[in-house]
Amino acid sequence: MLHILDTSQLMSLVFTNVLVPVDGSENSYRALDAALLLSEKLGSNITAVNVMEQVPITHIESEKLLSELLEAYKKENQEILSKCSKIATEKGLSIKTLLLQGNPASVILDYSKKEKFDIVIMGSRGMGKFKQLILGSVSNKIVHHSPCAVLLIR
Repeated sequence: MLHILDTSQLMSLVFTNVLVPVDGSENSYRALDAALLLSEKLGSNITAVNVMEQVPITHIESEKLLSELLEAYKKENQEILSKCSKIATEKGLSIKTLLLQGNPASVILDYSKKEKFDIVIMGSRGMGKFKQLILGSVSNKIVHHSPCAVLLIR
């Protein structure tokens, strides 16, 4: 069920722990900015999480090549989290960053339940355009299955 809150209702809620999934898209960085603003106003703790999707590997004979590809992919995802930390630091705030692996929607949902986040703030569209055509958007799955409030940023 989708509930629409007005500003006074939103501010009356306590958002101590905020989860921000980031994928390097502009919308995900806008979501981080919104979370940082919330942190400035309410003192919320922010965790930025990036989920590395499983790389579809049909057949790569060279173990060295496979290792190099996976390492480059991991580095790219870690750079997204480093950028998030830098954005927070420039605003005088600190955040926790975490790199996870798996299906983004499932991993985000599982992690938000396990860690009991109060809200997930995320971009309404991310980087996975091809996957959205086949599986539907990550944000759509989070909105419909999250155990906590979800704020989508466009």
